[in-house]
Order: sequence, then structure tokens, then C-alpha cells
Amino acid sequence: MALIFLVFTLLFTWQVVNVTRDWTLQRLHDQGSAELLKVITELRVALGEYRYLPFLISQNVSVKELLTFSKSEKSAEVSLYLEQTNLVAGSSSLFLLNTEGRALAYSHWRDEEDFFQRSHNNQAYFQQASDGHRGRQFSLNVDTKRPAYFLSSPIYEGTRFIGAAVVRIELQNLVQKLRSVETVLITDNKGTLFFSTGSFQRFENLQAQARIYPHELSNGVTTTLWEKEKHHWLARSVALDDLAWEVTVLNDTDVVNKNIRNATLFSFGGCVAFGLLMLLFRERQLKLRSQNETRQALARNEAQQKAIINHAQVGLLLIDSQGLIRFANKMALQQFAVMMKVIINRPIAEMVVADGDPLVNRLLTNLDWDSFSPLIGYESVGVRGDGTEFPLMISVRKMLPEQSPSLRDLALEKDEAKRFLVTVIDISRRKGLEMELKRANNSLETKVEERTKALSEAQNELIQAGKMAALGRMSTAVAHELNQPLTAIRNYVAICKQLLNQPEMLTENLSEIDLLTQHMAQITSQLKTYAYKKPEDKKPVSIQMVVEHSLLLFKQRIVDDQVELTTQLPGNTLYVLGDNARLEQVIVNLVNNALDAMGTSAERKLSIEVTYGDKVIISISDSGMGIAADLLDSLFDPFVTSKKIGDGLGLGLAIVKSIIRDLEGDIEVGESPLGGASFTVKLPLFSVSEDH
Repeated sequence: MALIFLVFTLLFTWQVVNVTRDWTLQRLHDQGSAELLKVITELRVALGEYRYLPFLISQNVSVKELLTFSKSEKSAEVSLYLEQTNLVAGSSSLFLLNTEGRALAYSHWRDEEDFFQRSHNNQAYFQQASDGHRGRQFSLNVDTKRPAYFLSSPIYEGTRFIGAAVVRIELQNLVQKLRSVETVLITDNKGTLFFSTGSFQRFENLQAQARIYPHELSNGVTTTLWEKEKHHWLARSVALDDLAWEVTVLNDTDVVNKNIRNATLFSFGGCVAFGLLMLLFRERQLKLRSQNETRQALARNEAQQKAIINHAQVGLLLIDSQGLIRFANKMALQQFAVMMKVIINRPIAEMVVADGDPLVNRLLTNLDWDSFSPLIGYESVGVRGDGTEFPLMISVRKMLPEQSPSLRDLALEKDEAKRFLVTVIDISRRKGLEMELKRANNSLETKVEERTKALSEAQNELIQAGKMAALGRMSTAVAHELNQPLTAIRNYVAICKQLLNQPEMLTENLSEIDLLTQHMAQITSQLKTYAYKKPEDKKPVSIQMVVEHSLLLFKQRIVDDQVELTTQLPGNTLYVLGDNARLEQVIVNLVNNALDAMGTSAERKLSIEVTYGDKVIISISDSGMGIAADLLDSLFDPFVTSKKIGDGLGLGLAIVKSIIRDLEGDIEVGESPLGGASFTVKLPLFSVSEDH
């Protein structure tokens, strides 16, 4: 499905790109046509500004007298007149020709005296004037690179042709009046470029300077595309026959690429957005379908639960945190021989517990406490409605709010109070059979008791051995720590014997001995603290102090095993309720296990990090071999260990779990970012401002 959508997206994007390119080229074609018309209009307007000059000169009296009588003094006068007129009109030059095509007066007579020696008899503008027409001629001199345009007008004396007035216009001055923002090219009828506002070379053939190829648009119009040095244009050209020019306007096609790029992004992005929207719609439909199926399944499940509850072969009671009965199924009513209206809101302790059964009585009358633990399969005595007693097996479990909705619906009051499910099984028949079996199996029970006693003694011996092994490992660490200061003390004592006559040096050595003895006392205090029994009362204990004291026991081992130790402790002191000895026992066990796990590792890293929020979190991570997946579920059970036989009894983590549970905390195990195992201890944070 995804592949089909991708192919559709690509095809759609390709089609959009083609349409966008064609539409943009059509717009450029239209813009080029409008710009070309504007340029031609401006050219003709610029030329029209000079068309009156030849006729104006032909009407001058001095001009006619010069052509009629050819007086030299008149030549200077007319030349001065042409000079002034040329300056006012802004043309390039003005001159006067006789019937033979020779100049008699010239606006630039001061600078070009040889101009009078040249003949204009063969020029088109003179021949047109001599024929009685207003002449015009374009001249392109490639050598001088000065293209010019000539306008002429015949001069008559009556009906007799006596000469011609000529205006010369430099094309460079003419085309400067063009205001087009596009590239404008003007060529003569031979294709030679004489004007360009772009990067084309003037006075060379234009067709040879660019690659030109036609392109047909979707509306049937054929346009022309030009390419030169990675530049692309759309060209619009027109030939001006009266001027013998061809004018071309080039529109840059960068906007085509820009529009194509934008169209590609929008079309592809739109398809992707549409696809995501459809996917979201599909997911929503699937979610709604799943919710409907879930509701139907819950409805079926609830109906099944109600049927199971009402037809169960055991008695089911629903009680609140005060021990009052809120619901009873049919079997429970039969077992206690009462009606529903009699049993509802009655304390369960009156119906289930006899005076001689304090455990069940205490449990059922104190349900509303945080450390509630379920009662499973406990044998007691029930009291029927008529006062007779019968043996029963009772189980009490706490119901979470989301569990067993059908039981909550069956309760008379639908509040948010805690609920407990009580299972009652009448074991009168089983008790009778047990009495018979008991008499038949007295000898077997005696053997079982003896075997159980033997196993219990063996288990106690294993626990004691585990304690002795832990004490041995701690003693080894203490011995390592004490060995160095003892050696130093012996050396200082030997030095003191030599310095009995030098009291000032003796004092310095005795101070060093005093520091060493303090260090030894600190080490032995850790061992003494570790040996303390579980205190009855809890008090605030500094986590930083517990970690630091525990690490002192492993200081020498960390150095000997070349372990890279990293500790991250908060700057402010954190407290938890407990006692130093048991908290240090937790840290010591976890650090010792981490060091053991890294025994064969090439890289040995140990990290201890303490963070806090509403709880204090202690994370101990190592780079050891990790913990096998099959041991994770039973890791904190007694006698479960991954160590070799003789290296450990599997009691350390069980003790740690027990201590943390007593301190209302929790411990978790997972993978370490260092590559081994990571143990996380969570304990309630204690504020020193709290009232003890």
C-alpha cells in the first residue's frame, strides 16, 4: 500500500511540475510579447522625435539661398545654424547636401573639415530625397562600431530639386531611452548584433552566440528558448521592415525553475500531508473499531463474570474497609444459611470468626491500612444464621479500582471506598476426610516432621555460613585497610626511638601516628556498625554519609582491582528514616556484588549516583557480565545466586530486599549503561523539618 501511494505521489508531482512549467512559460511568453511591444513603441517614439528636423531645415531661407547660389559666406552661416539646431535637438549631426550629393554645410564644421570632401551621392537617404521622398537609412560600420540612423528631406526651389537636408542619429544615444528591465537585443537584417542590454557580444552574429531551440506550449503556441553559459531565456522577436532591424526581448526563465521547485515541494508535501491525514483517519477508524470491540468484549466478559459469580461453587463476599458485607453470591447465602437482606451491612467478623481465631479477627477488623497483605487459604470457623458452626477456608484479597467491574456493579453502594473480595469454602466434608487420613498417616507425618526439622537445621547452617562468608570478606577488606596504617605506625615508632633527643621532630611523628590511629578507628567503627542488630526505632540517616562509610570498606579492594569509581552525590544532605547499620549493609552488599561481577572484565567501572524528588534514588551500576534473564524474576529469593559454588550462598540480595521493604522502599534491577547490571534503590525522602 505504501509503495502504491509513493508511486502515485511521484506521478502526481511529475504532472504538477509539467503543468507548472508550461503555465509559467505561457506567462513568460505573454510578458515577453507585452515587453517587446513596449520596446518597439519606445524605439519609434524616440525616432519620431527627430523626424521633423530635415523638414525644418529645408524650410530655412538661408539654406535655400546657399543651395541656389552656393556662396561660401552663406556656407559658414548655415553651418552655424545647423550646429545650434543640432545642440537643441540632441541629434548626432546635421548636414546639407547639394544636387550632386556633396555637403555644403555641416553642424560639426569646426572639427571635421574633410567631411566636405566626401560624396553622399550613392547613399540611400540622398537617393530617396532626390526622388522626392523623405529618406531613411540605417548604417552599421563594424570597423568603427558606431551604428547610426539617417533621416533626410528634399529641398525644392519651386518645383526644382536643389538639395537635401540630412539628420544623423547615433543609435547608442537612441536606445538609451529604452526603459525595459529585460534583456533587449537589436540586430540588422544580416543578423549582426549592434545593441544589447545583456551579456551578448556586439557587432557579431547573434545566432552564433546562443543555442536556440523551439518549444511548443500546451495551448498550441510555439515559443523560442535560448541558452548561453548556463543562462536560459524565453525569446520574443519581431522584424521591423521599415527600419531593417530585428528586435528581440529575452525573459529570464529562473522563475520557471523557482515555480517548478515550489510546485514540487507543495505537491509532494501536499500528497504526504494527505497521506498522513488518511493514515490518521484510518488509525482513528481502527481505534474506534477497537474501542467498540473492547466494549463488546467487556460487556460479554462482565456478563460471564456475573454468571460465574452467581453460579460459583464457592462463597463470594464483597466487603468494604470497615469489614461490612456489601454483596454475597448464592453459594455464600447457602453456606451461612441466611437471606440477602440479613447479611448485607453486617460485620463479617460476626459470621466468619470464632473467639479463638484472633488472626482472622484482627485482619478483618483492620482492613484500612497501607501495609495490608492478602490472606490466602486460611482455615477458620464460620457461624450460620442459626448459630451453628462449620469449618471453612477463607481468602481475603484487596480489589483495585479497575478490577472486577461486575463485582462493583453488584455492590449496593457505588462509592470510591476500598473493596475486598472474601472467598469462603465450606470444608466440613474435607475435615472429616482429613481426620481419617490423619489417623492413617501418623507414622508418615512423624517422618515428615523429622525431615522438615533436618532441612530447617540445614537451612539455618547455610544462613550462618553466608553470614560468616560475608563477615570474612569484610574482615579481609578491613585487614587490607588496617595493614597500611599499622606498617606506617611501626615505621614512625622506629623513627621516634631515634629522635628521643629531638622533641620538635618527635612531636611531628607522633601527630602522624595519631592521625593513623584515628583512621584505623574509623575503619573499625564501620565493622562495629555493620554488626549492630536491627533497631526498633528509626531515625534520620544521611545518605551521603552511608555511601561514604560503606565505600571505606572497599577502598583497598577498589585500588587493587583497578576499578574506576564514579560517585555523584547531591550537594545538600539527604535524609531517610532508618538506621546506619542496615542502610550500610544494603550499600555494602550491592557494591560487593558489583565488584564480584567485574572480576573477569577487561574494563572495570563502578558508578554510584544519588538523585532525589519525592524519593531518594540510589543507582549502583557496573560494567560486569550482567545478570542472566532466567534469574531476574527470582533474583531476590533466598539461595538464588549466579556465583560459583562456594563463592556465595545467595542470601545477600534477599537480606537487602528485606531491609528495604522494612524501610518502606523498593529495589529494581536492570541493564547498566556501563554494560553490566544496575540496581536502583528507592527510599522515602525525609525532611529534617518533619515532626518525629
